[in-house]
Amino acid sequence: MGKYFSFLAVAALFAAILVVGCTQAPINEGMTKDGRAYRGAADAKLTIYEYSDFECPFCGKAQPTVTQVMEAYGQSVKLEFRHYPLPIHSRAVPAAVASICAEKQGKFWGMHDLLYANQGALDDASLSKYAEKIGLEMAEYSKCVAGNEAVALIDRDIASGSAAGVQATPTFVIGNSMVLGAQPFDKFRQIIDAELAVENAKS
Repeated sequence: MGKYFSFLAVAALFAAILVVGCTQAPINEGMTKDGRAYRGAADAKLTIYEYSDFECPFCGKAQPTVTQVMEAYGQSVKLEFRHYPLPIHSRAVPAAVASICAEKQGKFWGMHDLLYANQGALDDASLSKYAEKIGLEMAEYSKCVAGNEAVALIDRDIASGSAAGVQATPTFVIGNSMVLGAQPFDKFRQIIDAELAVENAKS
């Protein structure tokens, strides 16, 4: 009987090790010095700039792969979101504004994730509901939405994307390379590995 319980104890310990070993560490989140939200390593040598549109279906389709990329490279790269709402999407700008107003309260990624999870519900009432759900101070949020600062930031992001050669969404600017559209993980891995090699060679 003693050997049986010893066996069970060893089996339980082995199972616990497997569970811990397979648990994915949470992806780090923070804010840059200029107030932009990021995911990944604060001191990363390589930054991925995601030019995206919250109403764009291909942008939504790309999100699981983006998550996979950050799970694999979150200790080596940094992801920063850039707004590139397309004129054909009538709710893309209001959604972008909502995310910027959430960003100002340090909760960009919570809003980001809700917007992509609910691309078919980006009306004003839904955006306010998401703001409440992630715990925003609603008077501050409403003031931000009604102001011009968020739209000005969107315009700057569009200008920077156009200067970088962005023409459609999603576009990921990775060092001197680009990934266009909702590409598979292996495409990102190929480019990230190559760009990290370049950055590491500079050290």
